[in-house]
Amino acid sequence: MIRASRLGWLLLACGLSACGERVDGMRVTLGLEHRAAHGVQGAGGERSFTRADGETLTLTRGYVALGGVELKPCEEALGWRLLKALSPVGTAHAHSVGSPLKLGTPYVSGLERPDGNVLTLGTLRPPPGRYCRARLTFEPADADAEGLPGGDVDMVDHTLWLEGTRVPAGGGEPRPFQLVSSNIATVDVVLDGLTLSEDEPTAERTFALAWDTWLATVDLESRDAAASALDTVARSVAMSSATP
Repeated sequence: MIRASRLGWLLLACGLSACGERVDGMRVTLGLEHRAAHGVQGAGGERSFTRADGETLTLTRGYVALGGVELKPCEEALGWRLLKALSPVGTAHAHSVGSPLKLGTPYVSGLERPDGNVLTLGTLRPPPGRYCRARLTFEPADADAEGLPGGDVDMVDHTLWLEGTRVPAGGGEPRPFQLVSSNIATVDVVLDGLTLSEDEPTAERTFALAWDTWLATVDLESRDAAASALDTVARSVAMSSATP
């Protein structure tokens, strides 16, 4: 009886957490857009901003590769976590590409898209429940990535590609710069109020990349400027203000 009762509780815990299995009817559509953190809107193409040190930077080309987005269920009470830990099913935290909680299709997002123009990343079909975070992973694009740019920008095996000019605070001739990185950067973004149930089976969430913060504090003369820029790109992600 004790074993049967314990099994019953474990099955209940597994059922409510859905053990990472897909449930028909539940859908979360995810998107990605560019926005300025300080109210300046870019129409697509070049973006200019002035740093705190007075230097004016213009991004003439900018691309970032997003490798995946994974939903993270909310943490539950201690007793609930213990039940999940005892269960032989659904305790793994990693998900394969294309799992119900993870979008694995890589995308390259470029600044030629106007601010507020949403790039649809795809639709997840997670189990019902509460989801508090989304984990975004920026990593080098492969040849099958969506949105690869043409011309002389080769994003294959690269995560970040930024080109532009900089003008000192006192004025002067614009000086060109280029930052290219193949590093990996991961960031967790808080999802406010994402709950899936029979009454609310669908949701949409859009992530915003604040391009005017990418180089706000990066030392462009340093050897690790490209890596620092990628870290700043990841930290710039927030939920779009247009997200319901």
